[in-house]
Amino acid sequence: MNPFLNPYFLSRAIKSYLADMYRLRRVSVKSLEKLRDKNLRKIVRYAYTVPLYHEKYKEACIHPSDIKGINDTSKLPVITKNDIRKNFPDNIVPPSFDKRKTIMSYTSGTTGKPVSIFVDMHTIVRELLGYVRVIREHNAKWWKTRMTVIVDLSENSIESEYLTDGIIPFVQPFFPLNNVQIFNTYGDAEKITKEMNSFQPEFVVGYPGMLRQLAMLKRKGYGENIRPWCIVSCGSVLDEYLKKYVEETFDAQVFDAYGAMESGPIAFQCKQGSYHIHSDLVHLEIIDDNGASVSSGNPGRVAITRFYGGGTPIIRYTGLDDIITSTDEICDCGITSGLISKIHGREDHSLVLPGGRVLLPSSISNFFGEISEKIDITKILRSQIIQHKLNKFEIVVLIDNEKRKATPALEKIFSTIQAGFKEKFGSDIDIDFKETDCFKPHTPGIVSKIDKSKIKKKIYV
Repeated sequence: MNPFLNPYFLSRAIKSYLADMYRLRRVSVKSLEKLRDKNLRKIVRYAYTVPLYHEKYKEACIHPSDIKGINDTSKLPVITKNDIRKNFPDNIVPPSFDKRKTIMSYTSGTTGKPVSIFVDMHTIVRELLGYVRVIREHNAKWWKTRMTVIVDLSENSIESEYLTDGIIPFVQPFFPLNNVQIFNTYGDAEKITKEMNSFQPEFVVGYPGMLRQLAMLKRKGYGENIRPWCIVSCGSVLDEYLKKYVEETFDAQVFDAYGAMESGPIAFQCKQGSYHIHSDLVHLEIIDDNGASVSSGNPGRVAITRFYGGGTPIIRYTGLDDIITSTDEICDCGITSGLISKIHGREDHSLVLPGGRVLLPSSISNFFGEISEKIDITKILRSQIIQHKLNKFEIVVLIDNEKRKATPALEKIFSTIQAGFKEKFGSDIDIDFKETDCFKPHTPGIVSKIDKSKIKKKIYV
């Protein structure tokens, strides 16, 4: 049954739309903090009915009445990926919760066993509205602007629940949404470019890897009619070099949106480029490996709390494994929420260097960006770095056969990358290169076989 035909569900969805869409521009900082305190108290009370959280809180001698507001968040124990995995399925929702009437979503599992949670349809609506807020911030109208959306449409991915299996099919009887074109980010880039060229999108949303492929094809003469006025990147780290490359290719501004399957939308860039937290929807903490708060300007691990939703609550969850730098700066764009300075990517997708240095995905992306300034590396369609030992690396590359014989030669590209890596990260590092014919979907770009839990003191690079 279409839930939007249910008057109660429809009224809640409309109320959420009207309340959420412009809240961060409409309410004062003080009012926003009161709302956050209220929503935290509410979600903690709900979590107390969930066996996983109930046991955790009892062990920590915490009762919902002890939590008065955001300042008390640190009293709560953190929840890890393994906590969710070990307690799935029965202990991550209230005993009375009917799992048959909910949606089960899970992560891709690129760094291990997937994490699965339960969400109800209203949670999906709230999350989707958070992303609609982002496109509205950049002047797109979801019912009118021609939009191409290229995201992960794998089975049970949260994007598929938003766009192909969940909300969109239920909304289409009321709004046909013929202005929206949807693709899987693991699809064929040339086919996607061909269909986009006919559609002529004004607004594009996509993963960085696919945006890079589209830009490369554009520079080869494909997609003459693809001229969006705005592009939003999502799904993984967007480095400054790729951002510049895509912007110059399409003559359009590129902004970033940050979110996750477990938490929904977390932050987004405004027109001035500042990363604003969806502070009315989530509480974002930056902590160290011991759970202590990390000061502004220093990188640390994300602990995320989602203020809304039935199904599995997400409170002080560290399973995103993301490293972020916070900031106390204030943006004058008119949005009242807090800011973050930089998103570095997942620690699981980082490399380990001698001396406890952890080379984060953002630094690795920037390194390849710097290499691209010295030498044309566009014949490398995609790559994967595998760290076998502390000083032993392997880079697996997928080569564009149309450009294989073009200059510079592959040997020159490989030697430039190797020399740059040694110069920047250690002269004793050994790098081998290997070609592949294809990469499977969800293949991580960075794999380290070094146990990071044994590093006594991490230095993020």
